Order: sequence, then C-alpha cells, then structure tokens
Amino acid sequence: MRKLFIVLLVLGQFVILAFMAGEREWIRASGERVYLRTAPIDPRDPFRGDFVRLSYSLNNVDVSRFRSSTPASSLKRDAKVYAVLAPSAMGVYQLDYLTDRKPSSGVFLLGRVNRDVSGGQIQLRYGIEQYFVQQGRGVEIEDKRGAGNALQIPMEVELAVGSRGQAVLVAYRWSRIGIRLEQNTELATEERGEGAPPRSPLLIVTLKNVSDAPLQIVDNELHCGFSLQAEGDTGRRYTMADTRCSTYKLQASDVLTLVPNEEYRVELDTALPRWYVLQDGVTGSASLAAAAPNERFRMIYRPPLPAADTEGVAAMLWQGELASPAFNVRGRID
Repeated sequence: MRKLFIVLLVLGQFVILAFMAGEREWIRASGERVYLRTAPIDPRDPFRGDFVRLSYSLNNVDVSRFRSSTPASSLKRDAKVYAVLAPSAMGVYQLDYLTDRKPSSGVFLLGRVNRDVSGGQIQLRYGIEQYFVQQGRGVEIEDKRGAGNALQIPMEVELAVGSRGQAVLVAYRWSRIGIRLEQNTELATEERGEGAPPRSPLLIVTLKNVSDAPLQIVDNELHCGFSLQAEGDTGRRYTMADTRCSTYKLQASDVLTLVPNEEYRVELDTALPRWYVLQDGVTGSASLAAAAPNERFRMIYRPPLPAADTEGVAAMLWQGELASPAFNVRGRID
C-alpha cells in the first residue's frame, strides 16, 4: 500500500508539471501579444543557465493606482492582484490601474504582492522577471543593456497573455532610444564645510537615438518632459511639488530631431524648487536632500502626447516612458 501511495504521489507530480508546461505552451500559442518596456538589473545565474533578469515599472506601483473598495494598505504579502494594461505608443503597453478583482475584459497581468504594503509603493511580481536565453547570450544582452552610469538601452519584451492574466515571455526587441544618468558630485563648496549634509544632486541626463532612423524628442525650458519617481525604499510616499508641468502641451518649438547615434544632454539641478518633493503627512515641500536623503529616485522621461495640430510636426516623435537608473543624493547610481 505504501509503495502504491509513493507511485501515485510521483505520478501526481508529473501530471502537475505536464499541466503547467502544457498551459504555458497553450498561452504561448493562443495568448494576446503585448510588449512591455523593461529596466535592467543584474545579469545571470550560472547554476541555472543563462537568463536575463528583468524589472518593469509594473513591479513598483504607487498606491494611487490601486482601485478597490479596500485601501492599498490592506494588501498582504502574496496577495493576488491584477495589473490592467492599456496600449501606448510604439506598440508598448503601460499600466492603467491595479486592482484586487479580476477584470471581466481587456488585457491584464496576474501578480502577487512581494511584501505587506506600507507607505506609497506596492511591490509586485508577475512571473516574467526572468528571461532564459541561449547559453552564452546573457552577458551579451547585459552588455548592450548597460548598467550604472553607462548608456542603458531598455529591452521591450513580447508577452503572450492568457485569459486569467498569466503571461509567458516570447521574444524581445530593443528600444529606439537609450538613457544615461550621471551625477555631478563636485558641487560642494568650502563654505559648506567638511561633514556638511549632502546636497541635492545635479543630474546629467543623456538621451541617445540608438536606432537606424531619425527620431524626435521633446524638451522645454522647465524640462517638462522629465519627472522624478520615488522607488519606495523608505516606506514613504513622495510626489513632485511643482505643478507647472501638469498642463504642459507639446509645442512645435520644443521638438528636437536626433539622427542615428546623436545624443541630447541636459543638466537637471534637483536643488532647485522645480524638483522639490512633497511627503505624505508632512507640511510643505523640500529638496531631495532635505526631505528624502535615504530614498532612491528615478528620472523619468515622458514626452507629452501630440495634439491634433502638431501631429505633422512631431511625426517621428518617440513616445512612451523611459526610466533612468535609480539614484540617491549621496551619488550612488544603480
């Protein structure tokens, strides 16, 4: 009897594995195809073969994007959630909203909460954070994606999404634009003195056309195409205090054309009020160094959508969202 039980147990495990493999192949063959833009992290695990680890904006979602009859703070580790997606420019999908109820229609991803929610961010996983590649290709892909303060070119991964939100990685392509983030750490003066608290950094952001055709980007005097996004490391919620760019509309004079391999560099001094942040529960805005010295941030490039009367001017406009590496006020860039 015991032997029979062991045999049945082993057979049951094989059946479960076969079902899982079959389900993945069914999703791969019949699922809806969408693209998501990624951000790079560490490369490969030599004990499991070459794979590329992936991160998405969907992995770290602001609590304001959560729609439910219960607050986001009620979400516990491993709770099931659904990331509802909406099509964006260049065939890439972006998060519309997050919910704890399975949507009845549309494209959505089934996710799990990584840890109990506190503060302003919900950390999530979707089972698409690893992409296995041919042996030896992992390092090659990581080299092209870049790391630290080098130019980083995002992968845009193709997913097959099933009716219950499960997703399978199918293929990838490269973004047409890359981003580089540097910090000028030589702003300290003798007047500040040794041991003075850190200053909000002067960031140097470079956008580069890495495609084989011209493309257009947008920038104006206030640099309204750029915004700060907190990573949520400290469990606090930060938002930008300056709202002058909230109603920004694309102007023909702000459109810049980059030919293949051409770069656009801009200096963004986060010590200026343009980059001050608000912390939930705290009165008044402050600089990053004063309000969030232990928080990591990303600089997000997100151009405004072209209006009907500017479509001809911005025919080659790169649209979507491009995230820089994470940084803090002490000069570290991930």
